[in-house]
Amino acid sequence: MDLVILVGGFGKRLSKISNGNPKALLSIGNNVYLDFLLDRIMQYNINHIFLSLYYKSELFIDYINSAKYKNIITPIIEPEPLDTGGAVNYVIENSNILSPLFVINGDTLSEINLDQMLSKFYESNVKAMIGISRVEDVARYGTVVEQEGEVLSFEEKGVTGDGWINNGHYIIKKEAFDSYSGAFSLEKNLFPKLLGNQKLGAFKVVNDNFIDMGVPDDYKKLCNIYDEVK
Repeated sequence: MDLVILVGGFGKRLSKISNGNPKALLSIGNNVYLDFLLDRIMQYNINHIFLSLYYKSELFIDYINSAKYKNIITPIIEPEPLDTGGAVNYVIENSNILSPLFVINGDTLSEINLDQMLSKFYESNVKAMIGISRVEDVARYGTVVEQEGEVLSFEEKGVTGDGWINNGHYIIKKEAFDSYSGAFSLEKNLFPKLLGNQKLGAFKVVNDNFIDMGVPDDYKKLCNIYDEVK
């Protein structure tokens, strides 16, 4: 399997503490967040990693040149901001990436098992599958309603209480992008269109320690976790 990491965003939610640096390159202990994420990914049988870039892409190029996994990382720079779906589609159109492919948001951490998710994907015969995690308060994220491994609907942000959320880990067949071009969102455009006829699957991560490090509180939480296990 090949894998795309989406790290092209501006990181506006972290602007007060990032000093303009991309969030994936923010410090976690003696390393940066992207080191942390790559070490997790490389526990699995990943053939190649494509970094989808836009904001301050030159900093990522410098990072790749000295990265531990530089031999299997290819940067793909968007010509303009294309949102999450457009970014993945641009990688597909400008590389020889294999299908199906993993896609990971560059600011979310989950204890998801990618091998198990892939097995479930092939058993389900869906066009795409999203990882979902249960959290105590869904207000910041919105919820995913699923039944027997199929996504039935998405509920908007603002609802409170515990529930299942999109954890930013996906498997998608290339053919799911056939009718798309330009800028579009995975979450708002592609996934909702796949609802019904068992085209969009869900993979549950039970007892997950999900972290959205794209906000200051969770970034600080991740730094504290690193300090505790160091």
